[in-house]
Amino acid sequence: MADIGAEAAHLLIARLERLDRDEASRAAERIVALASLARAVGGSSDDPFRRLGAPSIAASEVSAALKLSPRTAKAMVAEALELSRPAWRPLLDAMYAGLLPHRRARTILDAAAPVPHERLGAFVAEAVSVAAPVGPEGGPDSDRIPSPATLGRRLRRMAEKHAAEPLALRKAKAREHRRVDIEAAGDAMCWLTAYLPLEDAAAIDTRLESIAHSLQGPSEARTLPQLRADVFTDLLAGSGQPEGSSAGPRAEIIATIPASTLDGSGEGAGEILGYGPLDPEAARLLAARAPSWTRLWVDERTGAPLALGRTRYRPSAAMRRQLGARDRVCRFPGCDRPATATEADHTTAWASGGETNPENLALLCREHHRLKSEGYWKARQIGRPAAGPDEAHRSTAEPPPGPRPTAPPGTIEWTSPTGRRHVTYPEGDPPPPF
Repeated sequence: MADIGAEAAHLLIARLERLDRDEASRAAERIVALASLARAVGGSSDDPFRRLGAPSIAASEVSAALKLSPRTAKAMVAEALELSRPAWRPLLDAMYAGLLPHRRARTILDAAAPVPHERLGAFVAEAVSVAAPVGPEGGPDSDRIPSPATLGRRLRRMAEKHAAEPLALRKAKAREHRRVDIEAAGDAMCWLTAYLPLEDAAAIDTRLESIAHSLQGPSEARTLPQLRADVFTDLLAGSGQPEGSSAGPRAEIIATIPASTLDGSGEGAGEILGYGPLDPEAARLLAARAPSWTRLWVDERTGAPLALGRTRYRPSAAMRRQLGARDRVCRFPGCDRPATATEADHTTAWASGGETNPENLALLCREHHRLKSEGYWKARQIGRPAAGPDEAHRSTAEPPPGPRPTAPPGTIEWTSPTGRRHVTYPEGDPPPPF
């Protein structure tokens, strides 16, 4: 019966994957139909006034026919008109082929905001190759598909290469719109959201996580999300001191910053690991305010990983930082909990002879750490360090098109409870040693 149940689950997951591909194709058809509707009601007219009014007329038709709010209908038509431009053709082709769901297409659309029209085609082609990777045999390479938050970070980094305005200038404009909003929800609850500079939001998030973890214990019945919410409330609405805590532990943000940005000879963007790109001015300010920071170097051959072997179970602080730089987020397929909210897990358990070194360590959030520790999911590290300088560079860089290269260090193969195989890769560039 257990085998029958596992086979049924496997078939159901395959069916969900097939439905996801079908939905991608249907979404592409809907985009083309909406754009065609706008042209049919005046978008292709020689009269400039009819052309200007066509999107609103099309949206009114859609709103009435599909019983949608006018705002939703207008957004659908605007998106369809944008994606019907020639530069977006690779994206629509990938959707028609079932390789790119609408949700990932929207992520590309959002990331393209700073890209000027003349560079849009190059950005879209590169973005589609990341969001809908193709394997050596021409089919989808599901193991290379980034999780939603990872995809967003990668696309934002990619957009910086094509952007007409530097990140610092765009941030200065966007910062003028910082705000806090409240939206009523059911059961006498609400959503409180803030639009803030990334470095401020990352500091808030890591501090909430740090204090919430400090309050956990055998007698604490609240979950981690509940503790985060209560700490947030106590800090802002209460006495300023989370109930049951002292001043709170020291929170840490891990950021990578090019040396040329720090000394002022360059303007390359930094990055807060697990969150996203950081403009040069904010990066320099973070470095100036940090009580301590470490200069990082990369060994051309192996990356010089630290290793403690069997002499010590718990990773050193330096090794924990190295894992944060390599993994950035929880390494479970699809999870995006940032490194600061994860735990260092021995892929091969210490009790089974596993060593404390980066080739046997990975960052996992508590939930996925538990699923692995209890045996529901199995993991093994399949990455190998390169043999030489050139190979080391190729193994940790973005994979080129064509046959897949040797898996870089930190690559993990997962086996689900139903026997399905998934592979997760380190998100970005190779981590420097400490």
